[in-house]
Amino acid sequence: MAFTRSSTGHSKPRVQMTVSTEPERKRKSTHTTRTKKHTLTGRPRTGAGVKTTTRAPATHHKRKPHLSDKISGAAEKLVGKLTRRPGKKAAGTRKMRGTDGKGSHVTRI
Repeated sequence: MAFTRSSTGHSKPRVQMTVSTEPERKRKSTHTTRTKKHTLTGRPRTGAGVKTTTRAPATHHKRKPHLSDKISGAAEKLVGKLTRRPGKKAAGTRKMRGTDGKGSHVTRI
């Protein structure tokens, strides 16, 4: 016998989501890149009433991994997992993501 939602006690009103079709406004960034003002002594001011801003952490430089890097990284990760070597597993992960440093050790003349 088929039960309806109202007879099972799980009936909740169906609410239709209203989706706005107007374009979103570009958000202003809250981060300011002002230089610190120096006093007569040449040092930046610190103390009460002086607002200091901190920069966001730099992103890790990464190259674009090729398909061969993804395959060999996955194999290396699997070998590390099976042999219980976390360093080998981590190296495979880095190779798959392109953060292994490959291509950054070039000697330029």
